[in-house]
Amino acid sequence: MRVISLINGSLISETSSIYALHYAKSLDLRVDLIHINGKDSLTAVYKSVEDLKDIAQKLDVEVNFVIFDDLDALKNFIESKEIDMVFCSTRHRHSILDKSFVQTFIHKKIKVDLSVIKVVKLGRANSIDNIILPIRDTKLSVKKFTLFATFSKAYNSKAEIYSVDKIAPLHLHQENQKERLQEIIMNLRHYFRLAKMMNFKFSIKHDFALSEGEKVKTHIAKYNYGLVVVGNHYSKTFTKRHPIDILFENPMINTLYFIPYEDNE
Repeated sequence: MRVISLINGSLISETSSIYALHYAKSLDLRVDLIHINGKDSLTAVYKSVEDLKDIAQKLDVEVNFVIFDDLDALKNFIESKEIDMVFCSTRHRHSILDKSFVQTFIHKKIKVDLSVIKVVKLGRANSIDNIILPIRDTKLSVKKFTLFATFSKAYNSKAEIYSVDKIAPLHLHQENQKERLQEIIMNLRHYFRLAKMMNFKFSIKHDFALSEGEKVKTHIAKYNYGLVVVGNHYSKTFTKRHPIDILFENPMINTLYFIPYEDNE
């Protein structure tokens, strides 16, 4: 098994690749740094490769560098190998719905899990003190939880699941709020069992709000998180925005947008 990190010579893609190196280190996997020929400066690309190889050597991660002519060649490579994850970056103010390289990659329906890193702060990838995973009430997939736990263990960081219920806090008595938190913990009990088996510790915080996305942003602003992990959320309607759109389109800190292959079929 191996991890792929797509690079284009920018500091943003280099930062995304640093996350990939730490992820690979935690799972004892090799990393293929891959560039697709285009308008990018090859001088900058090779400089990124050398910088990333230095970091990989310190982490004791095996690294290989490959150049492909186009996305179809990359697709053939991925589907002929055992790939655990593909990492790529996207610009701070670039919407996930724009016709970008990321969106083109998604539309190719390549059989691989994808982690898209939206980089806000370049210097936050080598060390992370705490990671947050926002969820809507108890909606949490095993795939997203596993990735969240892997990153927390990779960086030896604190981990928090932040659950938000879409309801005005004033509509609930304090007793009802306590009951709701107990219900959430009960519904997530299987993840506590899994975490214990993984020797992984995490905390749960819960809030009520009419605007879930804004509530999460306020919570993130209050504490100094190093990384936000969010999941795939394809909507069946274009008239209603998902709360996660707010987090990804205008992030406050580096954000990992996880798209499992099954969710993109």
